[in-house]
Amino acid sequence: MIKLYMCLLLQICVITAAMNKTFLDTSDNLTLFRLIRTWILNNFEKGQRLDAKKAGIVQKEFPTNVPFPCNVTGGRSPTVPDSVNRLRPGDIDVIAAMGDSITTGAGLLATNTMQLSIENRGMMATIGGEETWRKVLTLPNIFKEFNHNLVGYALGNSLTSHPASQLNVGEGGALSMDMPYMAKFLINRMKKDPRIDINNHWKFISILIGPNDFCAMCNNPSPSSILKNHKKDLINTLRILRDNLPRSFVAVIISPHIKEIVKARRGRFSWRCYLISTIECPCLLAIQYKERRQEYYEIIDKWQELEEEIVNYPEFHTNTFTVTNLSSIKNIKVPLAEDGFADLSYFSIDCFHLSQKCHAITIYKIMF
Repeated sequence: MIKLYMCLLLQICVITAAMNKTFLDTSDNLTLFRLIRTWILNNFEKGQRLDAKKAGIVQKEFPTNVPFPCNVTGGRSPTVPDSVNRLRPGDIDVIAAMGDSITTGAGLLATNTMQLSIENRGMMATIGGEETWRKVLTLPNIFKEFNHNLVGYALGNSLTSHPASQLNVGEGGALSMDMPYMAKFLINRMKKDPRIDINNHWKFISILIGPNDFCAMCNNPSPSSILKNHKKDLINTLRILRDNLPRSFVAVIISPHIKEIVKARRGRFSWRCYLISTIECPCLLAIQYKERRQEYYEIIDKWQELEEEIVNYPEFHTNTFTVTNLSSIKNIKVPLAEDGFADLSYFSIDCFHLSQKCHAITIYKIMF
């Protein structure tokens, strides 16, 4: 067991270090790291879902006598609309997602430390397409009720390099500066997919980025400089998507505020949670930076405001392209358990990443 914990801690350190390129980032080392992650996926996902259900970190299944909450009649236009202003849910033919480990669904069903490395992409709120909305409430599973021919959603546990990831191009450890490259990668993957008509299919693309930038800002001599850089990165990313993917509806999901995770640790101390989450986000969770938290919180507030401002730029709103922000989770609160402290069933085993239960509730709040 000690070896397993050490293996995971090593992996977390590698992911953390990946925020900046080092001499270790050779093609051979990256290939080895990918093989290790695949080995963990193949050897630790068995029984994961049953264990997660027992642990109470998955949503309750909607019984068959509960109808779908929306009227799907007329949900798809008789003819393909030529304007985003006339778009209906069923008109979306392609769905995709960009982001970091939240988008990959990292640790979404984790009940032990090794399972944190498993990316449960098929259950991620905005891009997972496993099962149906009754068992796994996700945006694709909602869209599929309106359009059974929807493509792009992730099919199961997978890495970006696996076919099952489909158009979920999120990557653990991703930063704002990675978004332009990720947009180009997504465009290339779409163009190679024979199911997708780039010019005529309507596409829904979600973007969620920020937590890794927040968790590393203490390493920056000028932490607030991440705002200027993010503005440049996000504008560049949206321009790349606009210029290469006509008929696209882009949703920038405003990143949840990390202060809620800090609050959730109060009264819930465990060495496992403390150690792993502090490694994952030292700038906001480590004791040595406690005095600077308020400064960092204000930077995160400005980051959120910046994203809301950028999506309203006129250049990103045409008949065949638009951008909106989904801000309903930016200040989301962690529900309390019966003892008055944070209900950790909304978190993964590390008390930092989110559980499937939280993903399902989040998409419910966004959509309904």
